[in-house]
Amino acid sequence: MNSVCYPKAVISALIKADLKTANELLGKEYYITGIVIRGQMLGRTLGFPTANLIVSAETPLLIPNGVYAVRIVYSESIYLGMANIGTRPTINGKSLTVEVNLFDFNDDLYGQTLNVYFVCRIRDEKKFKTLEGLTRKIARDKIRILELFSLTSQPDSNA
Repeated sequence: MNSVCYPKAVISALIKADLKTANELLGKEYYITGIVIRGQMLGRTLGFPTANLIVSAETPLLIPNGVYAVRIVYSESIYLGMANIGTRPTINGKSLTVEVNLFDFNDDLYGQTLNVYFVCRIRDEKKFKTLEGLTRKIARDKIRILELFSLTSQPDSNA
């Protein structure tokens, strides 16, 4: 059983990926906690290394699949990044994954715990015809997210 009990209005907003409403109702950004595990290392080969997470039952994953602008708290530091929640359809993935790309970060995170704060949903998860098409879209997602963060104040993520 999850140790976090959210009001129905928060759960409803999260299920719809309405993070603005959910975060306002919570009084902080919705977040999950996860431990970094080894993945297929595909993100690294595409130029976007990701931390693959096993999500803690204490912070339930309630939002739908897609790409999100996130803040990541690790080792008392806050990093901007993007997260993908989904099955990775471009490579015919079958199981649900949570992957986080920390901008301007290149250390080994295996076995470490990350808190991932969700700011907004950028887009649905999508199947691309080629890995090159996926890579181009991820690069555009990153630019969009960096623009989003530059246009908004960056309050403490309530870590």
